[in-house]
Amino acid sequence: MALPETVLFDAEICSSLDTLVETYGRAEFIGAEIEIWVFDGRSRREAARETLKQAGVSASVRSAYKPLVHALIEEIDLDGTDDILICYPVVEGLAPNRFLLEAYPANEHIGGDRIRFEPADPEDGSRLLNYQVSYRNSDGCQQTIKIAAPGCFRQDHVDCRVFASSGWVRVRLPHSKTYARDEAFHADQAQAFDRVMAILVAQEWSVQEPHFDRLDMCIEAPFYDQPLAFANECISTAEAMHEDLYFSALEVFKKKRGLPLDDRTIMPGQLVPQITSGNGPLRVRVSVTQDPGTRDPGLDMSRPAEEPAGLDRIDHWLKPGRIKAELDALGGVRFEARSQRGRPVWGTFIDNPGPGLVITAGQHANETSGPIGALRAAKQLATERKIGFAVAPLVNPDGYAVFRELCATYPHHMNHAARFTASGCDLEYVGRGYENEAHYTAREMTRANLHLNLHGYPAHEWTRPFSGYVPRGAEIWTIPKGFFLILRYRPGWRKQGEAVLNAMIDALADYPPIIDLNREQMQRSRRYDSISAFEVRSHVPYFLEERDDPLFPMTIITEAPDETIYGEEFVICHTAQMKAVLAAAEANRRIADLV
Repeated sequence: MALPETVLFDAEICSSLDTLVETYGRAEFIGAEIEIWVFDGRSRREAARETLKQAGVSASVRSAYKPLVHALIEEIDLDGTDDILICYPVVEGLAPNRFLLEAYPANEHIGGDRIRFEPADPEDGSRLLNYQVSYRNSDGCQQTIKIAAPGCFRQDHVDCRVFASSGWVRVRLPHSKTYARDEAFHADQAQAFDRVMAILVAQEWSVQEPHFDRLDMCIEAPFYDQPLAFANECISTAEAMHEDLYFSALEVFKKKRGLPLDDRTIMPGQLVPQITSGNGPLRVRVSVTQDPGTRDPGLDMSRPAEEPAGLDRIDHWLKPGRIKAELDALGGVRFEARSQRGRPVWGTFIDNPGPGLVITAGQHANETSGPIGALRAAKQLATERKIGFAVAPLVNPDGYAVFRELCATYPHHMNHAARFTASGCDLEYVGRGYENEAHYTAREMTRANLHLNLHGYPAHEWTRPFSGYVPRGAEIWTIPKGFFLILRYRPGWRKQGEAVLNAMIDALADYPPIIDLNREQMQRSRRYDSISAFEVRSHVPYFLEERDDPLFPMTIITEAPDETIYGEEFVICHTAQMKAVLAAAEANRRIADLV
């Protein structure tokens, strides 16, 4: 049965590239030189250049998104060169490394450690910015190339002044030494993004939250994914649009409530970008559904043929049915909460002597190594029978249903729309009830002082091109930096918390695959970013935070770079999750007499 749906907006937007080709392909521009920067993929840009060439126009059509990396892929051959220096733009009022981050992963693309980065003199951002690439070629000659980085200041959807990626066009007419046109323009994908934001801003939403069951923000455009030849990196305008739509929509609802942009209590309802690739006009559609029940059962009990029997070799995220089957096999006293959509939140309590422990995973449902790590650790703890513990491996089943839905189209994307509950709020901030009841039940059954909360974060670069490029409020997550830990403790509990944290670090340090991953990712991160917010010991980043949590005196959060990975790296991540939990459980047992 079709769900009740209200369409708020449905319209087409002309392709900027098609419009520019039509405009400058006319006879009056024969002999002109045209430079265009748009968000289309390489094949469309090459086709446009060829069409203009046939019309007698000398044209270059380049990418407005990550222009330096695209230039290194498409135009600049640095094989056989050395002493490579890239001066990146710096704009007054922006983070100094804004364009250094957009240069990621230039060094890794050309291979080795061959690039030095230096900041250029600050500019005001009113003209076309440039990277300057200098190198010595195989003949020993020094070469310098400028690579444009189009962008402009604008007021965004929450009235913040941001420097956004933008289209740009330069036109030099025949026999002219100056440009007849040299300016940023509002490209089609930016227009599509703005249309969605404008609808959300203008709409009169109900006073009561959530405002809707689900808000779908659908954009069809010439999006593309271009995998890079290392790690999990991929230049993806589809993913960039998803991320910008999702987090910008959250910001709009915060602004309309008069809340700060870092607020985490907002509950608008489920926000779901639907990104589709197509070659015709861009299509933008915004709709809401009102459905108090469950959109889909989320209880697929099948075990796909590709899933090995043992959890230790699972190389991809699990279906809910497999999670439930593994939890059932643990035995113990079962407990259950219900999500906002009515899906079950499963847990079990193993009643052994010794200090209690609570293990949860799946709070952010697109972070997928935690549930397997939790189940693997729980299986071993249940066998050893040294401590009593409760485990709830999937505490956000509504988000997980959206995750599985999004993975059907983009299995390797971060898919952050699956991050929060059906209310549109982070589970940690919703108070008691619905999914969060599982935490309260687990605490009451175990009387635990320690909560192990297994998380993940993006396994590749995270960007928001139309809102300043670097994710607002999440700058430290832009580039992966390995598996790390966060200790939160109540006043008076730091000593015990650090003892557990140190045991977890020692266990991770004894697991070479995760240390190799950490070394590699931290080395890359340091080239473009800073991990100064973290302490690092034994190649494991961590930080401490005093917080008066109402449930647990100590919470240790694991952060695996697992959004969304598969294969051996996924196995490494959930093995690290398991090892961290087991080390914490043993350390918590040893320090019980300190309380």
